[in-house]
Amino acid sequence: MNLQLTKISAISTLLLGVIFILCSSSIIDNDDDYARDNYIRYDDYTYDDSIKTVLLYNTRNEMSPPIISLNGNEKIKLSFDDLRRENSIYYYTIVHCSAKWEPSDLEKNEYIEGFFEDELFDFDYSNNTDLYYTHYNITLPNENMRPTKSGNYILMVYKVNDATHPIITKRFMIFDNQVSITMDIKRATDVNESYFRQEVDFKINHDGYDIKDPFGRLNVVLMQNYRWDNAITGLQPKFIKDTELNYDFNNSENVFDGNNEFRAFDLKSIRYQTIRIKRIQFESHDRLTHAYLLDDEKRSFKQYYSQPDLNGNFLIKRNEGQESETEADYIKVHFKLPYSPPITDGNLYLFGKFSDWKFKEELKLDYDTINQHYNKEVLLKQGYYDYLYCFVKDGSKNTGDLSIVEGSHYETKNDYSVLVYHREFNEVYDQLVGFTTASN
Repeated sequence: MNLQLTKISAISTLLLGVIFILCSSSIIDNDDDYARDNYIRYDDYTYDDSIKTVLLYNTRNEMSPPIISLNGNEKIKLSFDDLRRENSIYYYTIVHCSAKWEPSDLEKNEYIEGFFEDELFDFDYSNNTDLYYTHYNITLPNENMRPTKSGNYILMVYKVNDATHPIITKRFMIFDNQVSITMDIKRATDVNESYFRQEVDFKINHDGYDIKDPFGRLNVVLMQNYRWDNAITGLQPKFIKDTELNYDFNNSENVFDGNNEFRAFDLKSIRYQTIRIKRIQFESHDRLTHAYLLDDEKRSFKQYYSQPDLNGNFLIKRNEGQESETEADYIKVHFKLPYSPPITDGNLYLFGKFSDWKFKEELKLDYDTINQHYNKEVLLKQGYYDYLYCFVKDGSKNTGDLSIVEGSHYETKNDYSVLVYHREFNEVYDQLVGFTTASN
């Protein structure tokens, strides 16, 4: 009897040990999920190195942000290139998200009219280019899929029968304006910040639209140049007067670095040297055209100089072609920034809309200790590009400092946007009930 009890006890101990190991493994896996390349991010992200030049915009202007009205005739368009030579069958779907970019509790049939997923049929092959690619397009809403709710969405593209491993996720928004927004953009009120930062005060008027608890039911987002990396969230109204919510702060709640005007280069043509191009040449070792930019310079101690820019955007264009989407070629672009001594506690990255406003490993600059400069070679599709140099301190993955190289000025021209999300009582999703954009 004692022997039997001993065996049972040993087996129980073994089972508990196995369960503990499995649970521990599960916890570790969950903690490390985001580090995996195929982990689904509810963010702008490209999961496949063969996928290039991913664009999502309102079709009224290819440099506009991906936001459309719920009851209007506007559409968004996703386009991308696949550098593989074999044909791939891609599908796409959309996912409704909360104001914080987490999947909402809505079922697909509650926010999609039509198919829940659809095949991507619109594609074409590159024409007269050194680098072969297949170009894909998706336009939404379309006859097969139509979003029916306002709010945040993720557009997800994946290979057939493999929705758990996307190749692209992109954010877009649908607004249903129920409130009006007025903005006042000015230099920072704080005298210690007034020479290099900008303040954005705004008011929300919800006359005719009932908001019972603006402190608990509203989620307001303030954006600079449609960037999510430095967006200000969690703002609460400073004053309330009837149906007017006042977001006029005295501290730094609604203040951004002014930064500097963007640097730019023009590669719409490779037949002659244009803006910021030192030389263009075809190189036999990779059978691609290489473009060498003029040396950049550190601007952190220079006075502000006004110059037109795209506020970090870029435009795909080939001057000598009729259809830039399939006739623009891919060019190896060489960046060079003389800088001495090198930065020791972090790295410099090329930064702009073409980087999805992220610090990508392929855009991290290398340092040449002999010639004392930073440099990088980047494969980019022909067009006109804005860019800046951003410093990222060691250990900081999502926060950068543009002022180290670029400086920051209150005079810099920027676009600012306010998005107002509202979750009504007994609802399980956030509506986007207000959106506006203004420039200083």
